[in-house]
Amino acid sequence: MSTLLKWFTRGAEFIAAMALAAIFVTFLLQILFRYVPFLEPIGWSVVVISLLWVFVIFFGSSFIVREIDHVTFDIVYLSVPQPVRKVLALITAVLMVVAMLYSLPAVWETVFANRLMELKKIQTIRVPITGDKIAIKWLFAPFVMLMIVVTLRYIWRIYTVLRFGPPDTEIGALLSGEEDKMEPRE
Repeated sequence: MSTLLKWFTRGAEFIAAMALAAIFVTFLLQILFRYVPFLEPIGWSVVVISLLWVFVIFFGSSFIVREIDHVTFDIVYLSVPQPVRKVLALITAVLMVVAMLYSLPAVWETVFANRLMELKKIQTIRVPITGDKIAIKWLFAPFVMLMIVVTLRYIWRIYTVLRFGPPDTEIGALLSGEEDKMEPRE
């Protein structure tokens, strides 16, 4: 299972790295076409960079950023005994799942079932094969992916808290001297 998870993580990191590389190359092309006298500036570069940046942010938050990497204010969490930590961890996980499941249908409808999102097109980019303009909904689609992945992550967290107890934080591991039990940074 850990090998599969490692391969999945590496694949997600590769996708994010390729998107960042595409942002960089597009940015360099934009500079080249803007300042070389005999070339005409390209208008689509800003839109491609914006689309890829939004994708990288939501994709990275969904699949790459670990729970331990998030900024947390865990003074209260660390000050209470272990059974209370378990209850707090369960409450926050359940609240996250409920909030995501409650808002997901509205977000899905806004992004994918809204006629305006289909009609509004990105003016400077076209699909290479068909030549059609890209619907603006694809700019917001990564947010739907983020919501689904966050929901699955917190469902998994409910399971792990019930089975193995409350998660420790990075500072909690340092204070207890168990920093070697934390996920290794590479």
